[in-house]
Formats: sequence, structure tokens, C-alpha cells
Amino acid sequence: MPTPTAHDPESIFHSVIEHVFMPPELPQEALDEDTEQKVNVALCDNLIEAAQDFNQIVPPSQSPLWTRMIKTIQLTRRAATASFKEAILQRVFSDMAIGGMSM
Repeated sequence: MPTPTAHDPESIFHSVIEHVFMPPELPQEALDEDTEQKVNVALCDNLIEAAQDFNQIVPPSQSPLWTRMIKTIQLTRRAATASFKEAILQRVFSDMAIGGMSM
């Protein structure tokens, strides 16, 4: 498959599928930074959606755990969408509580 580009949603989708279900072939051509960011965000979006769907069918005693996991993935997604500027990353990390998540 050709290297995905940031402007081709289909190639980003294929990249997500390959990332999740297929082992990497080394050496592989590195994605450009913009495309890698879009693939990471797409992975987070898929995880968030699946976790939210799953949270609706777990026993009520497990729901708080899944709510925290969803919040963690959302924070990860937020970090993935941010450029790697120190101030933005500090803000993302400051939203995370030491030893767990604040709700």
C-alpha cells in the first residue's frame, strides 16, 4: 500500500487497520508528521467510541472504571491533536491527576 497522506481519509483508515491488525514490516517508510498525527487521532476516536459503547453494557459496578478509561483516552486524544509545544503539553498533563484521574 502506498504511504498514506494527511489529505486522504481512506489511506488514514487503511493505516489504522494495519496498525491495529497487522504486525509492522521493518524497515518501513516513516509517515510524515501530519499523517502520523491523524492516524493517532483516528485510533483514539475508535477507542473512545468502542469504550463508550462497551460502558453501556457493563455491570453498573464497572461503569466508573470504564468512565475513567474513557477520560484517559480522551486526554490522550487531546495530546495527540496538540502540536508538541511545551505549554500545550503542560496543560494536557496538568489535567491528569497523579495516581489516577480527577473526575
